[in-house]
Amino acid sequence: MNENSSIPTTSIDALKRRLGPADEAHIRLLLRVSPAQRLQTMLEMQAVILNTWRARLRRAHPELSDLDLCRLLFERLKQNG
Repeated sequence: MNENSSIPTTSIDALKRRLGPADEAHIRLLLRVSPAQRLQTMLEMQAVILNTWRARLRRAHPELSDLDLCRLLFERLKQNG
């Protein structure tokens, strides 16, 4: 285990191997931003993703009511995490 966290060192090492230079630069930029701004950015990104999924489902199932479309969206979210 890493002394500063409960994440096993092997997991951290595996993550470091998967990251490229662009990922490391992005992480460094994120660390300069306040936690509140990081949370705001994450929520904005989440909204974009959910709206994209909703639009795709609407195109695939134009016959569904808004409520049924929302149910389908939540079913897909449950399946895909």
